Amino acid sequence: MSDTVLQTRVMLTTITHSFPRISRGDPIRGNDCSFSPHKQGFARRGFTLVEILLVLSIVGVLASVMLPRISFYFEPSSAILQRALEEASNMALSGTPVRLSVKSASLSTKRGVIVVEALKQKEEPDDSLSAFLGTSKLRPVVLEWQNIEMKSLPEDDGWKFDPPVIYFYSDGSCTPAKISQAGKNVSEHNADQYILTVTGYCVKVEQ
Repeated sequence: MSDTVLQTRVMLTTITHSFPRISRGDPIRGNDCSFSPHKQGFARRGFTLVEILLVLSIVGVLASVMLPRISFYFEPSSAILQRALEEASNMALSGTPVRLSVKSASLSTKRGVIVVEALKQKEEPDDSLSAFLGTSKLRPVVLEWQNIEMKSLPEDDGWKFDPPVIYFYSDGSCTPAKISQAGKNVSEHNADQYILTVTGYCVKVEQ
């Protein structure tokens, strides 16, 4: 056997013995199912009670700050009034005369809730029997102001008009007026003041 072959065998033996022998019971590479990441330093730590309470307290503070702004938001009365005036103007443009007035709860005060009325044909009693007998007569068309409902109308009281009635006409104009609104426990001096122009635009007067 030559020296070259002998040197090759010695090198292979040395390389083979340099690798560790892996048994079947080895927890790293063997078939043992007892491998656990805790033994290798890969343990996953859960949240502690203090961390959970801290997160819940932060969420509670944020909810207490944001919830009133979302759930208890009230639209200002001036915005509702402006939409009501625009709706009344649109109804008048369509051919139905409309007027706004204030209905007070008592005679001692001139403030109250806003009432909307439209000029419509008065409903006549049923005279079908007269028509059947041929004794019915032609009656003139009678118009009267009738209460109507609007989508946008301030529901709170304390309103006052000067003049007391605001009319809307078919050309898009309306009666200019001074409008004021005093809520509960608000004095007459601190009431909100508005100016209604002939074009139907309402402007708040800064005090």
